[in-house]
Amino acid sequence: MAEAVAGQIPSAFVSIAKDKLGSAIAEQANLLWNFGGDLEGMKDAERRSVKEKLVQLLMKRLKDVALDISDVLEDYQDTRDQGTAKVQ
Repeated sequence: MAEAVAGQIPSAFVSIAKDKLGSAIAEQANLLWNFGGDLEGMKDAERRSVKEKLVQLLMKRLKDVALDISDVLEDYQDTRDQGTAKVQ
């Protein structure tokens, strides 16, 4: 009886080790399998980020130009009002 139990213990250890090793190999294979898709997703995200930053920069520059135009128009209006006041 003791010999039968002693023979089953190494068998149980081998079975557990085999299951854990198989699980680890499957997990690594899955990571490698998905790596290409994950990498492409990261590249796409980086492209979108760069594009969004460029759009934000363009919008900031357009806003600055619009403010400059507004300042020029205000200066023109003030100058015109001063000229009109002198004539009267």
